[in-house]
Amino acid sequence: MIIEHKTELDKIQREFNQFLLYNSDNFKNDENTEKLKDAFNFTGEAYKDMVRYSGKPYITHSFEVAKIVVQEIGLGTKSAIAALIQDIPTKTEYNLEDIERYFGLKIRNIVEGLNKIKNGEEYENNAEASIFREILLTVSDDIRVLFVKIATKLNSLRTIKFITKIKQQKLIAEVLNIYAPLAHRLGLYDIKSEMEDICLKYTHSKIYKQIENKLESSERERLQFINRVVQPINKALKKHDIEYRIKSRSKSIFSIWKKMQNKGVAFEEVYDLFAVRIIFKKRVNEKYEALFIGSLISDIYTIKADRTRNWLEKGKDTGYMALHQTIMSNEGKWVEIQIRSENMNEAAEHGFAAHWKYKGIKEKKVAFDEKVGEILKDLSENQNPASELLDSIKLNLLTTEIYVFTPRGKIIDLPKGATALDFAFKIHTDIALKAISAKINGTLSGLDTVLTNADQIEIITSNNQTPQKIWFNQVITHKALNMLKIAFKEERKLSIDNGRLIIDELLTKNNIVEINQTIKNLSNSFDYKNKKDFFFDISEDKITVTEVIEKLNEYNPNRKTKFWKIKSPFSINTSESKKINKLLYDSYEIASCCNPTPGNIVVAIKDKNTKEIVIHKKDCPTAINKRKSGSILIPVNWTSYTAQSKLTKYTIKGSERKGLLNKITTVIAKELSANISSLNVKTDNKEFNLDMKIYTKDDKSANKLKVNLEKIKNISIVTME
Repeated sequence: MIIEHKTELDKIQREFNQFLLYNSDNFKNDENTEKLKDAFNFTGEAYKDMVRYSGKPYITHSFEVAKIVVQEIGLGTKSAIAALIQDIPTKTEYNLEDIERYFGLKIRNIVEGLNKIKNGEEYENNAEASIFREILLTVSDDIRVLFVKIATKLNSLRTIKFITKIKQQKLIAEVLNIYAPLAHRLGLYDIKSEMEDICLKYTHSKIYKQIENKLESSERERLQFINRVVQPINKALKKHDIEYRIKSRSKSIFSIWKKMQNKGVAFEEVYDLFAVRIIFKKRVNEKYEALFIGSLISDIYTIKADRTRNWLEKGKDTGYMALHQTIMSNEGKWVEIQIRSENMNEAAEHGFAAHWKYKGIKEKKVAFDEKVGEILKDLSENQNPASELLDSIKLNLLTTEIYVFTPRGKIIDLPKGATALDFAFKIHTDIALKAISAKINGTLSGLDTVLTNADQIEIITSNNQTPQKIWFNQVITHKALNMLKIAFKEERKLSIDNGRLIIDELLTKNNIVEINQTIKNLSNSFDYKNKKDFFFDISEDKITVTEVIEKLNEYNPNRKTKFWKIKSPFSINTSESKKINKLLYDSYEIASCCNPTPGNIVVAIKDKNTKEIVIHKKDCPTAINKRKSGSILIPVNWTSYTAQSKLTKYTIKGSERKGLLNKITTVIAKELSANISSLNVKTDNKEFNLDMKIYTKDDKSANKLKVNLEKIKNISIVTME
């Protein structure tokens, strides 16, 4: 085994040397090449005899990721080094400080960012949202983190056969929901296609094999057909001395399958199974050259106008530029032809990575950066639920884009499904907030009209218009939603203040002193995590005053008081035990015959006729008799977080003096086990009578509270019961 391991390492070393030789242009100079050699040697030493699931040396995975980063994404030295060493802080004795000392701060930051983005199974709740959140935060510092992470996931997919079925399923779910859409969004179309194909191969293996076989069996015929199509194009291009090369490739198996599903057609009915690419060398103006080649093709073949895509004037925000034409061949079949310059082809193959590499990270940000920035800003200002975060990311980062026009012909990009109101916010917030309607292609339309490619939109405004709450349901873009939140923020604040006032007045009217604690209990009982949301819904009548009073009455000590909870020790997972547990938390009663309190040994008696559950002391005669008469005994105990149990009534007399009531309540508050249940004050001839009911932990705590109250001057405790 050691000999085999050493042989594998020798093989990897030879492959690494070839890798350095063939990709020297990416590393720019000898100094960078030496840095990469050092990183490779450091990684090999750090991993030593560690192996992957496949049984190969662990460094194999790191090296393969580095190759993807350089050869398939097109990045350089720092990204390759980060790919090689990314697992070292979590798999070996070296830490991030060591990484910084050996390789510098920038590479340390990339590696740290990669380690922050965990795998889905490492998150307790909503893994998809958690991964996206970490990706956004790391991308905002250095987008190379995302490129290396995508490369890592691609290599994991390429070796997926070596991991367990459960891990395969988790990896596939992550890739299809997160990394393949991100690869597409970054213009890494080949990587995205390969990811989807591998996932399909392991989720629908029969379908994958059927399509693969049909592609292979028709390959020869397809190539002959392409040669017949491009033959007259070759003549035309050579006649005009255009230097070019022609490539053709089939659609990915996954995309063919999706098209078969979406259109409900068989494999043979998918007409655009492949595309032809004409890649030319720039002579003067590459945009003009592409249009000129397009005109030559249109002289030869009929063009399908509604399938023409001009990405020359305004490329996609990944940097993709090309002219797409769909032609009718002489044999009656449609064929897509993509026309690109060499530079355009580089952008097409490496997407946003090409933009980043050549423009630099400090240059003017493109749309992807802006959208990430918008979402990050919202994350810092608002604690959005995970579902909202996912919706925002998927709508604003991952969806297919459409391109529409302003009245003056400026191109505006929007996610598919965007409305005229989204368009208005993209143009200018002030215009959107005063919008009343839109003209789409000259026709008067509503602001909620969904836009399609090539629409021309004019927004009609009025100075009398104000934002409408219904607009939240008429937009999908992050900017529009965020601007609407800001517009309604002041109005929301007024509603929150009004809701707080309503609750304060209600609690004061009901003689409740512990207002803040009661509000916390009330908001929790209505399932609100945020008190502001609770106040807002009170103000908006989503929760009525009557409902609040009913909730308060549940804690009224004149009824059967429940300031504690009972729990069942059952561990058997049956429907009956679940039912009993629910009754114990929601519907039990405390027996008045023995009045058990926390600390007492108790039992629950379920009446055989009424089915009610009543809590008794274990030695209560009533409980014993009920058990003898056939009622069901349920073993129960008190919950560990119980604080108040003994209810004591205090009647206090004293002279009416400013601040005296505050002193009394302050003394009570200092007794941690005390909680005021009710308070009633009557004044007469400059004297007052104060009736209070207070929960304390036990008799000892009640007596201690009495002693502390008696220390207050000018009052006397008349009764305590």
